[in-house]
Amino acid sequence: MVDHFRRAATEAFNYGGYVVRRSNGAYVVKIKGRDYVRCVEAVMPDILYKNDISRAVTLPSELFRDQDLAKWFLKVYASCDGGVSIMRGKRGNTVFYVRRVFITAKNVHLRSQVRELFKTLQYSPQDDKDKHVYLSRKEDITKYAREIRFLENVKVTGNSKRFRGLDKNHLLDLVVKSYGNPHLLDPFFQT
Repeated sequence: MVDHFRRAATEAFNYGGYVVRRSNGAYVVKIKGRDYVRCVEAVMPDILYKNDISRAVTLPSELFRDQDLAKWFLKVYASCDGGVSIMRGKRGNTVFYVRRVFITAKNVHLRSQVRELFKTLQYSPQDDKDKHVYLSRKEDITKYAREIRFLENVKVTGNSKRFRGLDKNHLLDLVVKSYGNPHLLDPFFQT
């Protein structure tokens, strides 16, 4: 993903920036320059104010008109700030799994638009009213696995105690397979 971003930045600005590796293992591409900031601000001005969660954020209208572009946007967004969530539930003596594909967005305006974008693609997204838009229906998750997926080789971060280091697409495929055999997920929940 870093290489892809740097190639795109080089094409757009003739400068790909430089890569810094953080102590937590994450990579950051640093690009400095007024021309770059002006271009980003022209395309999506609200990105420069990401820490203000009340500020109105507007996604480009092209995303809502072009399904392929919408799918690509969701793929990249979910790869960077989203993933697959699997939780174990219990009702009486019955143990079951709650599976979700999610995107994190603390900004309420951004969350709302991500939900609308999923709806334009015929998904049934949910909003937890905190910071996630997610898909939880079997039909939506299997459709997501077929049509959108994650970028290749993107790993689950260390924030996940059960799945860290796994490839997000591998985990997504495992979730889809688990609808036929839920016991495929059991090893992740052994104490």
